[in-house]
Amino acid sequence: MLSLTPADLAPFATIDTVKAQTMIDDALALAILLAPCLADPNLDQGKADAARAIIRGAVLRWNDTGTGAVQAQSAGPFALTLDTRQPRKTMYWPSEIEQLQAICKGPTSGAFAIDTVPAWPVPAIHPFITDTDH
Repeated sequence: MLSLTPADLAPFATIDTVKAQTMIDDALALAILLAPCLADPNLDQGKADAARAIIRGAVLRWNDTGTGAVQAQSAGPFALTLDTRQPRKTMYWPSEIEQLQAICKGPTSGAFAIDTVPAWPVPAIHPFITDTDH
């Protein structure tokens, strides 16, 4: 089953427990909207771990939103501005959405093949040749 707790975020960032839980709740709700199978209580543990890693990364990125600084330097007529702030545009990046949705794909999705080669050995008599044609 997919679960994420504030303790899962603790090794990476110091976030108030109430704030962390609220962020996790929001991230899980959006993840389930994107990939409904994540709400399944019988979700394979490997898939749940992969989804947890994606969601944790998004929550940590959200927590870092707004950190950084704007640095400006000038020398004569030349100026340079460096902006290292982290703006938040969406919860999940397009690559993360694809990864979450890939977790929900079943084994039958994707390309398939049909073998058109006859099984060996080939019958001794060709269907279009009669015994009198020999």
